[in-house]
Amino acid sequence: MNRYMEKPIRFIVSYLYRYKWQMIIGFFCVLLTALFQLAMPMVLRYGIDFIEMKMTGRALLPAWLTRMVLDHSPAVVLIVFAFLFVFTAILQGIFRYNMRNILIGVSRRVEYHLRNDYMAHLQTLSASFFQRNKTGDLMARATNDMEAVRSMLGPGIMYMMNTIIVGITTIWLMLHISPQMSLWSLLPMPLVAVIVYRQVRQIQKLYNRIQAQFSSLTARVQENLSGMRVVKSYVQEEHEITHFNRLGREYINRNMALVKVRAGLWASIEFLLGITILIALLVGGRLVINETVSIGSLVAFLSYLAMLAWPMIAFGWVLNIWQQGAASIKRILSILREEADVQDDRRTDHSIRDIEGRITFRNLTFTYEEATAPALQSIELDIPAGTTVAIVGNTGSGKSTLVNLVARLYEVPEGALFIDGREIHTIPLSVLRRNIGMVPQEAFLFSDTLGDNIAFGRPGADAREIETAADISRLTSDLDQFPQGYETMVGERGITLSGGQKQRAAISRAVIRMPKILILDDALSAVDTYTEEEILRGLRDIMAGRTTLIVSHRISTIRDADFIIVLQNGGIVEQGDHAQLTAQQGVYFALSQRQLLEEALAELK
Repeated sequence: MNRYMEKPIRFIVSYLYRYKWQMIIGFFCVLLTALFQLAMPMVLRYGIDFIEMKMTGRALLPAWLTRMVLDHSPAVVLIVFAFLFVFTAILQGIFRYNMRNILIGVSRRVEYHLRNDYMAHLQTLSASFFQRNKTGDLMARATNDMEAVRSMLGPGIMYMMNTIIVGITTIWLMLHISPQMSLWSLLPMPLVAVIVYRQVRQIQKLYNRIQAQFSSLTARVQENLSGMRVVKSYVQEEHEITHFNRLGREYINRNMALVKVRAGLWASIEFLLGITILIALLVGGRLVINETVSIGSLVAFLSYLAMLAWPMIAFGWVLNIWQQGAASIKRILSILREEADVQDDRRTDHSIRDIEGRITFRNLTFTYEEATAPALQSIELDIPAGTTVAIVGNTGSGKSTLVNLVARLYEVPEGALFIDGREIHTIPLSVLRRNIGMVPQEAFLFSDTLGDNIAFGRPGADAREIETAADISRLTSDLDQFPQGYETMVGERGITLSGGQKQRAAISRAVIRMPKILILDDALSAVDTYTEEEILRGLRDIMAGRTTLIVSHRISTIRDADFIIVLQNGGIVEQGDHAQLTAQQGVYFALSQRQLLEEALAELK
């Protein structure tokens, strides 16, 4: 069974189990912290009772303790009680430090593993997943929700254990001191339970709304930062600021609603605690006057009652943390439970280690998810290995879809696409994509050095290989514009480079891996005609002996291809080489004539 399909609690326990010994040690630290914390009021009680015993002559100490102090002077006994009180406080502090260090440390490590698994899982998902989900929402789950889970596993578990141990033991000790005082003082407790139960349910609903709004806020920030040049170009800064303010205001409103509920919860608990202290003073004072209990017992009882305040408050706080953490686990699991549309399955033949590059389409019809019409229909095509094929057509004719299916970025209908005569589903994805070098329409560069962006296609490539790949794409001609050569940082998404430089860097990244299939999806649209010719000249040696698919709107880019296919409305309407298609005077001829006319008009200007 996929562990991501388990129930949320069982799923998170599987991470905690890795640190079972730390959790056990941490639990004992919680136990010892509570033990020494609870011992302090008892030391105080016996110290005060000893003073009262010396003043009144009443036997207030237990027999075993009376025998121990009988032969010592009062000053010595008081010093011993003071030392015990300080020593107990020190031991409590030591174990409290280790309790926090161990348990919160485990929560940080679990957060580390969970975040890594989340990131690794995102890497396995198909392109369609990222079309359905906003980047900002995915980022919110990797940050805000992860922090909520960590709080649940760290402070949540730690304080839950501490609250249970201290709460139960404190009540037992209070009953031991005086059942009468305890019963009267604890009368408001059922009301506390009712308030906590109702408020926590409301907190969970509010927290889910806050997280949803935070995802929207994060998504808007991410979109604005990525599209800042568009925002500025269209002078939409004020509009975006207004929109962001509206989202931020709603986020604040939802948080303030949660703050009010929390404040009401804690205020109610503190008020009820004040009532219990008042009852204890009234009942306990009367018992002291009647000499039913000692002054030391009343002081210890009030100390335990004050000590009970934290479990009462912490109980609501911890439940709040657990509700938030549980909601966040569900949000994270909703992503981890997503399965890739494209993945190896029972059809995959893992004995396949390499491909040659022959591509065959057999009556391929493909429709995007939620689309009403097919993007490609009835594609019949056989591309021998080592052939250069150009794909042309109007916008929306299916050119990019066709090459994306070759890389299996989307799931291909069974029996419709073959590589080297093998059905594409039988080829392991790692083998298929390792042998494909793809330059997409939008050249994406990472916020890294120019050299590392080129070497991304082949990790571990040396400086010579990087330079050779850059020379093929004619990027070396612009090297003098980069102050640190290949070590120059290109900025996020390659913002410091021109469109043509980004495309050439992307081409270098594809060719450095020497793929069996090279896909250029409108990869030369941002360079001038002269540079285009230079790049094609550099690519000629790489393309020789490799299957190359070139998607382009420029006839000049594809005229030397072995053969050309023309797509229209998702189907092949023409195919042949440049001369054959020109002679047919069909769709290709019309595209060619239109471009010649545009070039002539451009020269007249």
